[in-house]
Amino acid sequence: MNLVEKRDYIHNNLCRINEKAVNDLYEKLLSYLEDALMEESEEEIRNGDLTSHEEFKKEVHSWRVTNLNQ
Repeated sequence: MNLVEKRDYIHNNLCRINEKAVNDLYEKLLSYLEDALMEESEEEIRNGDLTSHEEFKKEVHSWRVTNLNQ
């Protein structure tokens, strides 16, 4: 069974398992996702893909739609 088939199988059969099993799967999935995000972040650090605090602050300020002082 390939990855897409496995995802479809899981999705199509979630309604058949009890709440405890869903909760267990949910916790495991969260853990896997958190690990993947940490690995991605570590890779970015190794590659030097970093944003300074000052650059980040400027970017956040540019997201504002209106200026509150007007």
